Amino acid sequence: MHYLSEQDRQHLMMRPTECLDQGSSIEDKIKLAQDLYTSWGDALRKQSHINKLLADLERCLRVSRQSMLEFKIIEICKRCDEEEGGSCCGAGMENKIDIFLLLMNLLLGGSLAEHHLRTGSCYLLGDSGCVLKVRLVLCVDFLCDKILTVLKAEELLSLQKISGEELVTGFRLYDAIKKFLRQA
Repeated sequence: MHYLSEQDRQHLMMRPTECLDQGSSIEDKIKLAQDLYTSWGDALRKQSHINKLLADLERCLRVSRQSMLEFKIIEICKRCDEEEGGSCCGAGMENKIDIFLLLMNLLLGGSLAEHHLRTGSCYLLGDSGCVLKVRLVLCVDFLCDKILTVLKAEELLSLQKISGEELVTGFRLYDAIKKFLRQA
């Protein structure tokens, strides 16, 4: 597992953001991310550090998904959504997503929703969960009370470490993409 130094952590958390898409609809953000992918996807993948980060993030995502299956989190979320009418993936969550996160998904071979899949919920929530491979920090990190009561302390700690590695690797990739595109 990789740990950030205090200086790197401060830089990561305090970095300026370029909100190229602030106020844009999710459909516009998706279109812009697809345009960036078409224009710059190959060039981004040819950058050895970006290619390595993509591979690292793909591994982190597999481990994270597997742990969510093992700890029955996916099952709990699905039951809550289907049987109890609840979902953490509420309408408007898509407004917090930016083009760089969408571009990361495309670089990892993901697809993006072309229309609102489930009215009344996040634009990117499908019948089998989120269509994104790389999700918002909140979507990765949040655990409701139902999940917290089911997880044992050691499972929670394990999940936090796994999620932490996914998020740190995602942040590094996000920043590397932005830096490359700024200089391109």
